[in-house]
Order: sequence, then C-alpha cells, then structure tokens
Amino acid sequence: MKVVRKGGTEKLHATLKDVGGKQIRVGFFPEAKYPDGTPVAYVAAIQEYGYPQGNIPARPFMRPTAEQKKAEWGRQIAGAVRGAIDGKVDVGQAFEALGARSAGDIARTISLVTTPPLKKTTLEARQARKKTPGVSKKPLVDTGQMIQSVSHVVEDKS
Repeated sequence: MKVVRKGGTEKLHATLKDVGGKQIRVGFFPEAKYPDGTPVAYVAAIQEYGYPQGNIPARPFMRPTAEQKKAEWGRQIAGAVRGAIDGKVDVGQAFEALGARSAGDIARTISLVTTPPLKKTTLEARQARKKTPGVSKKPLVDTGQMIQSVSHVVEDKS
C-alpha cells in the first residue's frame, strides 16, 4: 500500500499556533461602572457568590451558564478550528463570535434569575429610588446595568 501525502501540515500548524495564541475573556471589565462609580464586576461577584456578612444570598449566573453551555461552546470552537484549517474561517472572527455568544448567554441567564426572591427591604429600597410606583421583583435586573455590562474581549496570550 502506498501512502500519499498531500501536504497541508504547515497550514495545520499555523492554525493551531494561531488558536493557541488567543484567548477569550468574558465578564465585567474595569470600565463598566454604576453611575456612583461602583465597578459592575464588584457587584456581580457579590451576586454570584453571595455575601453572608451583608445578608446577601448567592444568585449565581456565570458558573451555571459556563457549566450548561460548555459543550456548545466547545463544539463552536472545534468547528471554527476545522474551518480555519480548511481556510474557510478566520480564527480571530471565530473567537469574536464565540465571545459574543458567551456574553449573550451570561446576560440571558442574568435575566432569568428569580431565586432567592428579593427581601421586602430590598423592594422598598428600590421603590424609594424610583419616581413612579411599582418596581421589578426580579433579582439582578433593577437598572439593567449588569446585563448591559456583560462583555467579551479576544486577546493574544502573553
């Protein structure tokens, strides 16, 4: 039996090097702040893990999203790598698409969090800040700032 090599190993190595040299970061970056200057990442961390000393229960959204979506995200990046090897996909664009999708998945999870319910004192504080009657009883979405602040960045590994 004769083995015929068609080449292409250079393209494979170049693609794998390109993929291995990039990373996607998803979450809340330093520039995202509430109007009073509080970093959104700070508030998000408290919500994700809770703060028992402050009587704030955990309302996780990042870890459950990552756990639920990791297989889908893995399939997306694997398809992108195959496409890049075939010359049909740009690795940077594929990473951007996955970053945007991941940020969107996290934002969606934030919008779906309903438990634990907000305490009466929290609802009263929300109402005190509003000029019109009625407030949302959903956790994490009072101003929409957290959902709007979920972002991503594709960068070269250093």
